Amino acid sequence: MTYRNPIIPGFAPDPSIVRIHDMFYLVTSSFHLFPGLPIYASRDLIAWRHIGNAIHRPTQLSLARSSTKLNPLDNGSGEKAPATGGLYAPTIRHYNGKTYIVCTNVVYDPGRDKGDWASGLTFQNFIVSTADIGIGVWSDPVFFEYHGIDPDLFVDDDGRAYLAGSAWTPSPSCCINCFEIDLQTGQKLGEEKILWHGYTKVIPEGPHIYKRNGSYYLLVAEGGTHEGHCLTVARAPTIWGPYETCDHNPILQPTTTLDPSAYCQYNGHGDLVQDLQGNWWMVCLAVRRDRAGRMVLGRETFLTAVYWPEGQIWPQIQQPIPRTSRRRLGNGDSEEGLSMSPPIEAVPSPFDPKMDLVCIRDPDPGRSKISSDGRTISLVPLPTELGQCTGEPTAFVGRRQRRLEGSATADLALTSLSAATEVKMGMAYYKDEHRYARIMYEPGHGTLAFEVKNGAKDPPISREKRADVHFLRATKLQFRVLYTGQFIHFMYRVEQAGERSGWNSFGLIDTLDMSSRDFTGPVIGVFAVGAGEEWCTFEDVDI
Repeated sequence: MTYRNPIIPGFAPDPSIVRIHDMFYLVTSSFHLFPGLPIYASRDLIAWRHIGNAIHRPTQLSLARSSTKLNPLDNGSGEKAPATGGLYAPTIRHYNGKTYIVCTNVVYDPGRDKGDWASGLTFQNFIVSTADIGIGVWSDPVFFEYHGIDPDLFVDDDGRAYLAGSAWTPSPSCCINCFEIDLQTGQKLGEEKILWHGYTKVIPEGPHIYKRNGSYYLLVAEGGTHEGHCLTVARAPTIWGPYETCDHNPILQPTTTLDPSAYCQYNGHGDLVQDLQGNWWMVCLAVRRDRAGRMVLGRETFLTAVYWPEGQIWPQIQQPIPRTSRRRLGNGDSEEGLSMSPPIEAVPSPFDPKMDLVCIRDPDPGRSKISSDGRTISLVPLPTELGQCTGEPTAFVGRRQRRLEGSATADLALTSLSAATEVKMGMAYYKDEHRYARIMYEPGHGTLAFEVKNGAKDPPISREKRADVHFLRATKLQFRVLYTGQFIHFMYRVEQAGERSGWNSFGLIDTLDMSSRDFTGPVIGVFAVGAGEEWCTFEDVDI
């Protein structure tokens, strides 16, 4: 089978996959975005469609404290690694007619931070379920007690359910713990036990348990989620162990070890699935990183082939590559298709064109209106700035950037705005409260402004530009964000009496200024910051 990578481009880390009858379903982390835990569906593992979100009601849980902590790197560079809270590393599984997702909501409280990031964390682990994944209505969370992240759900042949996860006790020197659980109540049905400390013993996380030929296999991500990221596996006669380490771990090696200049980097955090023909596959995260260090779209979802050689007990995994590939042939040779091909674009579900629109943390539904086709977005401004995480809502609606090259546009209707409006409104390229760039109109000051901020860089990036403008007879102000793999270009033009001016350049940044060791990826959207009750309406929104 020929397939192209990444299969889910843009902000799609920590994938988990399940096959239900003849359909594959995949879920990824979403961190600080609402709705959260996007669900994708495919019949062939190649063409994927966004069909829903497991966290789709504000009443299910709160993301208000999914802030981003900047952690100093240990490489002496002075640069910081952004670690974002919110929804981490879900696992999706199907049992007895119901589909389950287990996940962690990581809450960061700066008041409890004793100098290390972990001391300020609270882990809200939960289970959501649905009897019909196609309809897309998921239950309220069933919370369970677990001091850790990345829960995995395994249901054994006798129907007993187990949760395994990365236990943080008492600091991020993790191990993989497991306990039996009641899926309906979240109650622990037995003692929590350590299964494995991993192969490298460097932050083992993202565990998944499988049963094959009577043995229990434990697949684990290790080495951190960046340069040392890898996958290891162990095997045991019972779910409780003892676990025997694979003799050729890591079974998916850090790309930096194999080829530091490789375009595909940081691969790891995988989940296995079988197709209808009995072939094994793995989805995992990776980044596309150019030689200058640009990782424009952050961590994405890749597909790669898995083999169980006859007479051997350990699987073999092909190194994922960002291009068209084919499964290895039965004689041990390999086939590869074309060199670099464009990634498959994630297509919104035909049932709801607004399916992939997202807000930052908890939305305020009463202060936003979105048309049925998603092309008109109206916002009542809120005081929370893009650079803040106060626990209060932010007036922002956008979409994940899915392609390396493209553009986003939106027309701000000026006729309904008062000249004295103390509001900033425009388009933003957003990653978290420390890293964003935006173009905006400030009618109360008669200015057009451009800002770019990245507090994770050394030294921190903070640039501003303002210009006096006169839009007295203008009816619309059109914003445009033009992006490539190297640059992000912020532009505007004015519509007056039905005539539009040419595009004016107003801000240009190198994508390297927004690249980092990300948890998240870029989201492009419209926003309104300020006070008052005036609606700010963006028309012909195309992101």
